[in-house]
Amino acid sequence: MPLTLKQHAYAVIREKLISGAHSGQRLSDDAFAKELGISRSPVREAISQLASEGLIDYRPRSGAYVRVPALDELAELYDVRLALEPFAVAKATERMQPHELAALQQLLIDMHAIVEECRSRPGHIAEKALTERFLVIDHEFHMLILAAAGNKRMMRMVDDCKVMVRVFGHVPVIHDLKLIEKIASQHEEILRDIERGEGAMAANHMREHIEFARNVIIQCNLLSKATADQ
Repeated sequence: MPLTLKQHAYAVIREKLISGAHSGQRLSDDAFAKELGISRSPVREAISQLASEGLIDYRPRSGAYVRVPALDELAELYDVRLALEPFAVAKATERMQPHELAALQQLLIDMHAIVEECRSRPGHIAEKALTERFLVIDHEFHMLILAAAGNKRMMRMVDDCKVMVRVFGHVPVIHDLKLIEKIASQHEEILRDIERGEGAMAANHMREHIEFARNVIIQCNLLSKATADQ
């Protein structure tokens, strides 16, 4: 079934928020309507839905802006993931089907390919397009594990958390070779645990992985704030 105009506007605007294209900027329904070739009504409906999901703030006599949360809100999002994902990966280890395991293995291969591409870049720094590919694979890896766990509500909750972190945490996180190698190795540890049927170990490694990601995001936000205050 084709998307309605509102659903199409919602998908496009949400993806732009995730990419950081409008970080800190006022969101213009006129500009989005022109870009999408539709009227302002479905765009306004889409922005209203994003506001209800906590991604956008409406400011009186000013308009709609991407929310800028406090650091404790970012930490809370990771707390939710820490409560859910270790349990999910242990459950997924018990339920994992061969096609799901093969998909995880392919994602890890794709992730290591990006590591090698980064190794060839000047200064071993992943540019925006390469970083975005890496983050998409990371997201798919986590979502596949959640899907294998068989709990759709938990999957939606974690997906929402990951999206909000991407939108709220849009500070200059430099994905250099050291960082993406570390993340790839953490994914590999989790996958090896799943392959061996070691759910408890997979849960421990998932917890370590999420804690590492939380520390990176929070430290980068603190550094960005300190630089802005100078």
